[in-house]
Amino acid sequence: MDIEQPHQVKYISLLTSAAHTYGNALAIAQKYIMDIFPKDTFKTVHVNSKIAHRQILSTPHEFLKKTKPIIIFRPRMEYNDDRFLTGTLITEKIWNNYNTGPNTELQPFFLDAKNAFNIKYTLNRYLMYLDVTMVFSTMIQQINYIHFLKNSIAFGIPFDIDCHLESYLPKEMMEIVSNLAGVPIKNEEGSVKPFMDYLNSNSVYPITYKLEGARNSEEWYRYYPAKILSTIMDLNADDGDRIGQVTSNYTVSFTMKMEFFGTGFNYLFSDKIHKIPKPSIPSDSSLIPVFTDVILHQDLNLAPGWQVFTHASVRLEKVHDSVDISSLLNNSIKEGIQYHIDNGIPLTEMIDIIIREQGELIEHGVDYRVNYDKLTIDFNNAVFGYHTYSIIIAINVHYINELIKEIFKLK
Repeated sequence: MDIEQPHQVKYISLLTSAAHTYGNALAIAQKYIMDIFPKDTFKTVHVNSKIAHRQILSTPHEFLKKTKPIIIFRPRMEYNDDRFLTGTLITEKIWNNYNTGPNTELQPFFLDAKNAFNIKYTLNRYLMYLDVTMVFSTMIQQINYIHFLKNSIAFGIPFDIDCHLESYLPKEMMEIVSNLAGVPIKNEEGSVKPFMDYLNSNSVYPITYKLEGARNSEEWYRYYPAKILSTIMDLNADDGDRIGQVTSNYTVSFTMKMEFFGTGFNYLFSDKIHKIPKPSIPSDSSLIPVFTDVILHQDLNLAPGWQVFTHASVRLEKVHDSVDISSLLNNSIKEGIQYHIDNGIPLTEMIDIIIREQGELIEHGVDYRVNYDKLTIDFNNAVFGYHTYSIIIAINVHYINELIKEIFKLK
């Protein structure tokens, strides 16, 4: 039920998705742990969340029949344990005032002075435990890997993982921002880039854009630097499973404790708000492990005259998934692509699409192909669900400007 409040400070409160935040940290921790081991150590990787493992429809017993070595990640959320800044105004709600001045529980995020509205958020301190279990075929393997872990990890000693996290921004909020600013989410060309440019020109933090594979949906995130305070502890091993005279399935396990900052509510303040809706609670059905890539333009080694036009992220929804990238491009670039196709001209001088999986560059023609006729990226993925892919579109600005003049006969 909407509540009329014509004479008070007008705001809308929108709750972020805690499942996205926990899943984001899970993906960071998973990569951190996998990087400890030599490449391709594990033949089977399982992440215990609905989205991450729906392609492996197995019971725990059936997992033991998978190709070994196996590594299993099981996240646990804790809400009552003591954590940094517990009971303080910075991370917990102490009063019900929404004071927008200094010394408040609200943190700055977005300010559009021209259209007289702003967004602030409450800071939460998240706590998650990640139980990691490895399964080996023989006792000798188990002994060797315990020895490896004890010499690779400082068990019981806290440390920071420096990373970037992303806080989910509800689409409802993006639609309200679009209406207040008069900037459509997609323009008449079907491109989301002008809206993304508007968001990032008024935001304290970068705002990122994600596509979904088969569903072709879209999401927005607040991208922020973070330190995940971590402790790896409780290294254990078992005696294996004995079946008759044969013993196998030797396990090694440990737990990783993780603390990090995330978002509670987002508050959008505007005098143009006439009704205050009740906040809705996200209906996530699973933990979504989203890896946050750190894209530094200087690391892309672009040739002179080239620049990053835009970038987005995507999670794949099925084997050999295909992602529509038409919304990332404007009409000028689409016209340029079509001109090259119609005239049999290679596109290498005009546009380059770079894909990274979990922050690592993957190979065009092997891991994916760009279909410029359909404006899709066709992935050659055998599994899906828990890896995040970054799509980076770079263009040759001078070349495109000259090409557009030629296409439209401009001087």
